[in-house]
Amino acid sequence: MRIQSAEVELALEKILLDRGCPKAHAAKVAKEITRNSLEGTYSHGINRFPRLVAQIDEGIVDVSAEPVRTHGFGALENYDGRQGLGIVNAWICMERAIELALAHGIGYVALRNTNHWLRAATYGYQACARGMAGICFSNTYTNMPAWGAKDVRLGNNPLVFAFPYKDGDILVDMAMSQYSYGSLEVAVLEGKRMPTAAGFDAQGNLTDDPQAVLESKRLLPAGFWKGAALSFGLDVFAAGISLGDTVQAIGKKGSWERDLCQAFVAINFQVLRCLVWVVYNRVYERSGSIPSRFRA
Repeated sequence: MRIQSAEVELALEKILLDRGCPKAHAAKVAKEITRNSLEGTYSHGINRFPRLVAQIDEGIVDVSAEPVRTHGFGALENYDGRQGLGIVNAWICMERAIELALAHGIGYVALRNTNHWLRAATYGYQACARGMAGICFSNTYTNMPAWGAKDVRLGNNPLVFAFPYKDGDILVDMAMSQYSYGSLEVAVLEGKRMPTAAGFDAQGNLTDDPQAVLESKRLLPAGFWKGAALSFGLDVFAAGISLGDTVQAIGKKGSWERDLCQAFVAINFQVLRCLVWVVYNRVYERSGSIPSRFRA
């Protein structure tokens, strides 16, 4: 069955509007979720929409909330997401990081008390669209064991690196698990196994069976112990700088991804080109010749 994307977007928007979501918020969330599915990221597109609606209906997500600034110094600012829609909170905070980067060369916005931002790459592309490099990461609830452990203590915390390029932005979007829960769920729906081992089954054996891993909740950390260590480091940075909850604290509140902490970094590397040009002009004016280090 084929449905036009515009029709899907309107349907998602109406569902959100019926739950009291402001028009601008509903339109933004519907647009990004539809685009995620259009671009092949089904796990963070329409497939995940019912989960978002369930969180709204349970009162976990406040559809009207927007992040508020709590602290700031120079290029660094903290925001409280007030349990607003993850996509809306993340978009606003990356936009603020870009504004800070325009003023300081770099902008770092730390966000706490927010919800799942869906596709992490969205905010890397957002920075690229403004000609800036971007780094984004988030913690999650406890959904991944440390390497060799049986119970979940870490999050499969997503990490994004983005750099604008004329022939297409360069972007890395990855979770700290070999496969995200969303990827496993898509594989189950399609009746497929994973290309490589995805985690451990109930007996502690490595398996490529997505259903077995979903049931055991023992995801395989990407890079084994290195992925587990990186997950821990990202959690410390996300929670420590935002003054919010760590994965351990979030995990004690249930299985929903709530009270998350996220980081949005925009790097205005274009100012370096301007700086080089200023230095070149000053040197040229004094010497009357082009220094070799500035020659093409």
